[in-house]
Amino acid sequence: MAIGISQITLYVKDQEAARRFWSEQMGFDVVMDQSYGDERWVEVAPAGGGPRLVLYKESADWPSLSGEQPNYVLFEADDLVKTHEELAGRGVEFVTEPKQEPWGWSSTFKDNEGHLFHLGQRR
Repeated sequence: MAIGISQITLYVKDQEAARRFWSEQMGFDVVMDQSYGDERWVEVAPAGGGPRLVLYKESADWPSLSGEQPNYVLFEADDLVKTHEELAGRGVEFVTEPKQEPWGWSSTFKDNEGHLFHLGQRR
């Protein structure tokens, strides 16, 4: 049996701002942006393919998901240093600069709502 990941939900306060961040600054493709009733379904995906992020509007009574630790969504690039330069040039805020770690190249960035994400380099 083969199981893969199709989507990862990221709860956001402002779907439109999140859509702009992930598409304009991160360079992801908008796969779907559709209203259904009072709600909206927004999916973005890396330009090269892979699991999609669902930018889901968080409820006011949910705890904040922003914090000091990165989310358990890890991104990877073929060339971390080059990707860092490109994303930083688009205004993506990096909390840690690219650094060679024992396990490989690593950095951390924030989205428009302060969620932290790891960006590593493919081996």
